[in-house]
Amino acid sequence: MNADADVIDQAICWHIRLADAPDTDWADFVAWLEADPAHAEAYGTIAAQDRLIDRERFPQFVSEPVAANDNVRARWPWLVGGTAAAAVVAALFVPAIIAPRSSPYEVATRAGERRTVALGDGTRIEMSGGTTLTLDRADPRVASLDGGEAMFHVRHDDGHPFVMTAGSVTIRDLGTVFNIARDGQNLSVAVSEGSIMFQPGRDALTLKAGDILSAHSDGSRVARSRIDPGSIGSWRSGMLSFDGQRLGDVVATIERQYGFRISLAGALPDRPFTGMVRFTGAADKDVPHLAVLIGATWRRDGEQWMLSEGVGASR
Repeated sequence: MNADADVIDQAICWHIRLADAPDTDWADFVAWLEADPAHAEAYGTIAAQDRLIDRERFPQFVSEPVAANDNVRARWPWLVGGTAAAAVVAALFVPAIIAPRSSPYEVATRAGERRTVALGDGTRIEMSGGTTLTLDRADPRVASLDGGEAMFHVRHDDGHPFVMTAGSVTIRDLGTVFNIARDGQNLSVAVSEGSIMFQPGRDALTLKAGDILSAHSDGSRVARSRIDPGSIGSWRSGMLSFDGQRLGDVVATIERQYGFRISLAGALPDRPFTGMVRFTGAADKDVPHLAVLIGATWRRDGEQWMLSEGVGASR
């Protein structure tokens, strides 16, 4: 049996096991997916075939006695073609009868930590620091952003669109790479490739590459603008861009992304800031650079950085 057939057999076995699997099996499954891109592709193919079978209507079979000399192989040759064929039958028909239960689980990163998550359908999620996602073991085509920021590289499937929620907001994939950030009740969505539908079924908006949308997490206060698609998700390369945001919010983003501890004194938290800042991840370089950009003094007290209004710096 060639390597491709081996991978397909493994994907079929996983699809059968995951219908009602314990947490230990799911951890092993994720490790298998991440071991080789071909694994995710094979699993996505098997899952897609399962969904097609599930939509079909099949005739009712009447049980008949089988004569002792009845040639079962002649009547049903595809059922006895070996272990691989039997596994295909099990993978395609059993889930159509017993649908897997929803099985939500949480994936989170600490402040300053980054993580990439590979889903069973071939979708890849790059998570920034301080981010929490809720995913579903039973359906890799749904996700919820509880807080933080992530870049989604979605494997498109017309028959089963990827659906992302954040608060009361719903985003449906139309073939996409997009970035989404949620800070409290504030939400920002930017499309790097393809398109998404914002709030499908309600006040639907289609966003294409270069579109950026900000809104309240309840779907209100929607504002739409344009951005260079190439700059979307620039946090992955150390570039953070701000447009008139409060310095208090700017610092909160920096703390989440890099784990720095920064305190702003006086009126600094409410001062607006516009600009693009490159970060190295080293606080002793990045924080003094930020202080210069906003015209503040800086002082370090252990792991805490204190920024105050004024010019100059002290250690």
